[in-house]
Amino acid sequence: MTYPRVADVELGFIGTRFSSRPVAGEQSSEGVLEGIRQTLSSWMTWSATDNGKRSGARESSRQVEDNRRGYPRFSALIASHDHFYLCRRFSDLRARILLLKQDRLSYLESQLRNIDNQETEPLRLGSCRADDCTERSLILSQIDKALADYDNMITRNRLILGFETARPQAITSLRNWVAGTRCIARAEVAYLQHPRDLLSIAPTDETVITWLEAIVEKSLICLRRLFGMHRCFGLSRDPKVHIMSKESVTRAARILMTPFIVTLLLAPVIVCNHLDSLTARLVTIVAAASIFIAMLSGSTKAKSTELVVAGATYTTVLIVFITSSNACIDQQGSC
Repeated sequence: MTYPRVADVELGFIGTRFSSRPVAGEQSSEGVLEGIRQTLSSWMTWSATDNGKRSGARESSRQVEDNRRGYPRFSALIASHDHFYLCRRFSDLRARILLLKQDRLSYLESQLRNIDNQETEPLRLGSCRADDCTERSLILSQIDKALADYDNMITRNRLILGFETARPQAITSLRNWVAGTRCIARAEVAYLQHPRDLLSIAPTDETVITWLEAIVEKSLICLRRLFGMHRCFGLSRDPKVHIMSKESVTRAARILMTPFIVTLLLAPVIVCNHLDSLTARLVTIVAAASIFIAMLSGSTKAKSTELVVAGATYTTVLIVFITSSNACIDQQGSC
């Protein structure tokens, strides 16, 4: 398979291919590079198999290029990563069908009302057992079927609309792969040209995790190009296709998130410890609590009540710390 340019699946990046061939002056560092390459390779392999799915990992050793060109290879690519499971919602069609079903019910409702208004025997309206109007029974039967169909449509739409929107990165990655391989009919991958209508079957992580995962993926691609780690990824032997293990990327992203959390939690404590003025400490608490809640609101999917509880807990801890610090200072001053 040959492309004129690099199509980087998973990052959606198209650029110039990097050569991993050593140049003059680099032979002396081959031993160091080989050691780094082996270390990173061991970490990638361990991360991919240390999630309780060892049998699945062994089974996934079959690479994408081992499948025949066409749908077998395209299906293998989609199955290699959860974010590649993209489908169209067909929102316009769903809305139109729902409107038609709703109008059908409105029409039947008006027909039933007309039949009731034209009824000359009040007993038929007061007792369903005494009602022998065939036309009314037929309308009610049609309404029952139309309501069942209408309710089913609403339930299905609610389920479909509950799926999260597809990640632009995943859409671009599939587009690049399709454009680079040209093994799928253009009309049959036209669904990728409707990014606003695409949904992701797999749930996405929190916003901050997604952002850190993107950083990890870009870093791994740079390492792959720098050290020639083509075998570490395992899912594709094409140097222009980068498919990372989701477990490895998620593990690295959570490790990178640790210093951010520690800084966010302990920075105001350290600042308050160096402040003697109570007013300055209160201002620090207000600023820290505001930043904390803003970070939670923007980087997670927490509900409003969860944000209130988290902010109250965080503020309480800081106030208790300040109170304890003031008590210690007063005791030292009295001594």
